[in-house]
Amino acid sequence: MSHHVTFKDLPQGGEKFEPAKGGKLIGTLGLFGLLGIAASAYFFFTSTDTFAYSWLFAVFFTFTFVVGGCFWILLHSASNSSWGVAVRRIWENLANMVVPLAIFASPLLLTAVNKPLYEWMGHHRTAAEHAAHADHPTTVKQALHHMAEDNPHLHVLVTKFGYMNLTNGFSWYSRFVAYFLILWFIARTLRGKSLQQEQDGDIKHTIWSRQFSCIVLLPFALIVTFAAYDWLVGLDYNWFSTMWGVYIFAGCAWASMAVSILVVTWLRGLGYLQKVVTDEHYHLMGKLLFAFTVFWAYISFSQYFLIWYANITEETRFYLIRNTEGWRAVSIFILLGHFIVPFLFLLSQKRKKNPVVISLGCLWILFMHLVDIYWNVIPERGPSLGIGVWVAGAWVQDIAALCAVFGTMSWLYLRGLAKYSLYPWRDPRLIESVNVIN
Repeated sequence: MSHHVTFKDLPQGGEKFEPAKGGKLIGTLGLFGLLGIAASAYFFFTSTDTFAYSWLFAVFFTFTFVVGGCFWILLHSASNSSWGVAVRRIWENLANMVVPLAIFASPLLLTAVNKPLYEWMGHHRTAAEHAAHADHPTTVKQALHHMAEDNPHLHVLVTKFGYMNLTNGFSWYSRFVAYFLILWFIARTLRGKSLQQEQDGDIKHTIWSRQFSCIVLLPFALIVTFAAYDWLVGLDYNWFSTMWGVYIFAGCAWASMAVSILVVTWLRGLGYLQKVVTDEHYHLMGKLLFAFTVFWAYISFSQYFLIWYANITEETRFYLIRNTEGWRAVSIFILLGHFIVPFLFLLSQKRKKNPVVISLGCLWILFMHLVDIYWNVIPERGPSLGIGVWVAGAWVQDIAALCAVFGTMSWLYLRGLAKYSLYPWRDPRLIESVNVIN
């Protein structure tokens, strides 16, 4: 493909996506979402305890893509990278899906949903009742301490009360709301600056975005870490891992880049971005996929090795469950499919530059990311509810929840591409990006 594109070669006003051209895929996703919502509503009222895990799995799986989209905007702005300008709008739209995601995540705030998920919440609510009916002024923490005299396991909750609580200070509920508000603010602000630049083409918006991104990178990292702890680690209040936040972040970046490649390929198949995205962009995105394949493997192994070497009961439980019965096969499959297969696949420059080939690899990556999130959430369901390692037939609930959340969010995302130009057509660095060679 020629690398001598100028602004005169690109249409004035950029390229606007017409949803009718991608109607088959968009319509299919919408149908899956509608059926998933209907099925999920049924399971919510008939099997709330088991379905709560299905909903958490679907919400968190989708959450990783929104977070990933936000990360790629922040990274490219903070590092002053120009090659990503051509595909930046894909990330901006992905990051700005945070509002509908918050709506889908809101059922986790309901007691009927979070009670079977988080055992510690039940203990806190019991302690709150004891404190309310005590003969003398008693705090929830004090009541929890008294409860720990009969149940020594609760001493952990007393120690973690400053962070893991429902009402005091920056509680679980407060953090839940804060995560979405801050992500919404970051995504909306960066896209707002990008759209302002389309009005005047001034480089000052790029400079401002770079400064802003450097400031909010730390809050963003904290959001990903704490959300991962609140929603996943909290499934077992005894467990902890110093690697967890980075582990989840690596998966977010990995999977969201794969989605970006798939969306770009799909749009190009419909006739868009023909002069804007080249095989050089595929090569660059493929190299980032490869980098995060290795990074995820490094973090995953480090977490496992530290827990194995320390051999602390509270830590080893996580892997003991996932090496019991059928989950052991899933664990081995993740080792092979999440690292070895994509590692070997992405070694080839030729494969990374081929849109069709790398898109097939991205489909595999999305599947493995799905397996990884499933493996992190669902094994806790049976033991926590006291119904064995596997819950018979619960996989139907998992699929229903996935269709409801991921299907609907995908439908909204693809339709939302039509709102603005598919690339920031007045960014002064666009031509540098279009003609990139690496």
